[in-house]
Amino acid sequence: MRRILVVDDDPAMVRTLCDILKLRGWESRGVHSGSEAVAVACADRYPVVLMDIMMPGMDGVAALRAMKQCDPSLQVVLMTAHTAADRLAEAEREGAAGVMTKPIDFPSLLAMLN
Repeated sequence: MRRILVVDDDPAMVRTLCDILKLRGWESRGVHSGSEAVAVACADRYPVVLMDIMMPGMDGVAALRAMKQCDPSLQVVLMTAHTAADRLAEAEREGAAGVMTKPIDFPSLLAMLN
């Protein structure tokens, strides 16, 4: 089974994404902060992370950077409701596999993950 870590400070978003991914054959785990995501991704070695950019404390780009230090092959797809060009450019430089806008287009997300 494919494994994915879902990260968003909105518990309802995490729950929804995990439920949809589970229905599509993914084993998903949800967490609610960038720092928690780094700890889980580095300890459990998830191959894919789906993570919000804008979170309090450690944001998604900083978490991406820290996760890539643990596992450079990690695939991270970032999500955002905001289009801050500088943050998106930084995410690309840090090695994000992709950036999706919220609300999430689930068929596009599933196609990207497959």
